[in-house]
Amino acid sequence: MKILLVEDDQNLANLLQTTLNWQQYQVDMAVDGQQGWELAEVFQYDVILLDVILPKLDGISFCQQLRMGGHFAIHLPNKETPVLLMTAVDTVTNKVMGLDAGADDYLVKPINLDELLARIRALGRRGQVQRSSILQWGDLHLHPKNCEVTFAGNPISLTLKEYQLLELFLRYPDQIFSQGRLIEQLWGQHETPTENAVRAQIKGLRQKLKQAGAQDIIETMYKLGYRLRRPNQEYSNHKEPISLGAATANTTPNKMLSLDLWEIWQECRQSYVDRLTIIEQAITALKAGTLTKEIQHQAEREAHTLIGSLGSFGLSEASRISRQIQQIFKQESVLGNSEIKQLSHLIEKLRLKLFEDYTIAKKPETPEDKILLGASDKSFLLIVDDDLILAQHLASEAISWGIVAEVATTLQQAKNFILKQKPDAVLLDLSFAEIGENGLEFLAELHNSYPEISVVVFTARDELSDRVQAARLGSKGFLQKPIAPSQVLAAISQTLQKSQPTNSKILIVDDDPQILKLLQKFLEPEGYDLILLDKAQNFWDVLERTVPDLLILDVELHGCTTGSKVFPPAELSGFDLCQIIRNDPQWYNLPILFLSAHTDSETVLQGFEAGADDFLHKPIVPTNLLTRVKKRLEQGKIRRQTELDSLTGVSNRGKSMQDITRLLRLAVRQQQPFSLAVLDLDQFKLINDRYGHEIGDRVLNYFGQLLNQSFRMEDVVGRWGGEEFVVGMYGISKQNGAKRLDKMLNTFREIKFTDRKGNEFQVTFSAGIAQFIEDGEDLQTLYRAADQTLYKAKTQGRNRVLATET
Repeated sequence: MKILLVEDDQNLANLLQTTLNWQQYQVDMAVDGQQGWELAEVFQYDVILLDVILPKLDGISFCQQLRMGGHFAIHLPNKETPVLLMTAVDTVTNKVMGLDAGADDYLVKPINLDELLARIRALGRRGQVQRSSILQWGDLHLHPKNCEVTFAGNPISLTLKEYQLLELFLRYPDQIFSQGRLIEQLWGQHETPTENAVRAQIKGLRQKLKQAGAQDIIETMYKLGYRLRRPNQEYSNHKEPISLGAATANTTPNKMLSLDLWEIWQECRQSYVDRLTIIEQAITALKAGTLTKEIQHQAEREAHTLIGSLGSFGLSEASRISRQIQQIFKQESVLGNSEIKQLSHLIEKLRLKLFEDYTIAKKPETPEDKILLGASDKSFLLIVDDDLILAQHLASEAISWGIVAEVATTLQQAKNFILKQKPDAVLLDLSFAEIGENGLEFLAELHNSYPEISVVVFTARDELSDRVQAARLGSKGFLQKPIAPSQVLAAISQTLQKSQPTNSKILIVDDDPQILKLLQKFLEPEGYDLILLDKAQNFWDVLERTVPDLLILDVELHGCTTGSKVFPPAELSGFDLCQIIRNDPQWYNLPILFLSAHTDSETVLQGFEAGADDFLHKPIVPTNLLTRVKKRLEQGKIRRQTELDSLTGVSNRGKSMQDITRLLRLAVRQQQPFSLAVLDLDQFKLINDRYGHEIGDRVLNYFGQLLNQSFRMEDVVGRWGGEEFVVGMYGISKQNGAKRLDKMLNTFREIKFTDRKGNEFQVTFSAGIAQFIEDGEDLQTLYRAADQTLYKAKTQGRNRVLATET
């Protein structure tokens, strides 16, 4: 439960906050009425605790303002939130004034804490969701009164955030919580967690429930968020029609929606009903003779939005009715009785369509369902361009690139879409026919409000000022019209690959275990994967085995000495490790951050001379640490993009050779097998000649995605030119490697590609695989053995995987 506490007595406020935190409540505090009002305008709360006598805005006025919807009668997130007034004034008149102003309860100071908690629980029960004393999911029980969680009678120990997450899901079992909404519900206004932090908390909760014997009760809804699963029931098992609203008696289930569409429809249906209400209000105004041009234009825009939105859900009839409504409101002439009659009839039909029952359609299994690049893994692209024909063509082409695209022909449509469902990327034109629409201004809005969305500019304008402004506003690319659709989608695909969230790995070397624990406390909640090392003598082995994205070093590493017959033993330092990294051709680009208690300029200078990227002083300031870590990781990510093949998203030749060489060294030290496979697409030149290079690029792009998703993170996947690829597999024998490649081949050969005319064709590949040391003692000889085996696979008829003969 999230509570807003508005109290100007700091000592009392601290006492109340501590008491509420003990009950696992999330508390935001404000010291005056105006500050409290600003919080109430932005964040959703379950209960508001409000002093009556406050600076700047008193409690009575606060209540009145809240119930009226604010100064401008806008929608407030807390208009219906229960309010508990607290005051030292114990008179009937003041109580009546408070309750008449909109308060739900009244508590007289001095406050009895037990009574306060009981009243808060009572106010919670008055909300829309009835709160039981014990929240239950199968054998899992949560007891709000004593904050205890048990499974089959055995207690489960959870952190504060894990407890709050679980309580939220159990209290609202039918709601989907986006990551942004979870941050708003469970973190205070002074906390700024990232979405990685949310994922880390969800992961931690799942692991603890699993350890206790409970199954995974939290379901991930792709692109939407998380929700509570139904006990002992899978959604795919639904046999009966599932209602989308209060259907009338005559309504029969006559529509079939896929499970994915049904889930999204459940989430956003109300927003379409709200748009319908706006149209109904315009019809009411028309009947009363008070319809203004502004109201008419707004109704026309809402109908226009419904045309595309409802059609996207497969509700073709509802979309058709919306189009008829739009055409009527679009008329320049004065609307009369005939139009009133038509609109009344159409709006009634449309409302019935939105409240029909729908059945979840069971999708037949297809070869595409068996691969990792299924519909649920496709990226979402919003194309914002008033050239509808071009935009629709790009959207159609995008499907074969593993991208689902929506089209918006105006900036207002684009804004509406983003409010409903945030895309992964936006392809944005800068020029629009509608007066007042400016693509650069919209780009600025996206940059400020949705910095996580990747935007590629796609325009006929080629002014230097446009390019500069787009770059300043965070555009990930600038494409000049005219340009082939395949080139556009290749650029989008590359941008999406760059923006894919990954858990960055950080290797921390410090001889003080307590510092390591402290750093773990600061960094782990942000979603980073940490490798903690307090014995520097194991450094190189751990480095090559874990392949970190960032290295954090202490300057002094006590207890680790190096030496030889020639040189006397000397203690190893962080400077030594830094120089070793900078001298190695594989690792010289690894970002390095020093963390030390030394603050003198000589030590700092020595660190930078050794090759450090940054230097932080102890004691550790968490915000400073997180900022520096994030900055270095972002710089490293940009550098790593130069090591990727732009078309396929796999490593380029140079990078993959380095990584394979590193794994070969590791295989020698660890006495582990290592296999190298060489893959080649069969008759690829014929594909380019017959269907064109654009189609060939599409095949290569898809093949690269499939390779990346078919092998482990620690495997090396690279493109060595044309249609030739390599895969390096550490710890895998060539026999097991061949089985993995066979599985991928079975998937790939079933994929149906489509040319420009709609004709389908399929592609296969051949592969040869060799094993270190028996088939080659270094990369060159190992590659030669695998390549010769590939040639044998080609001569035997292609479309096969062969391992070298021993």
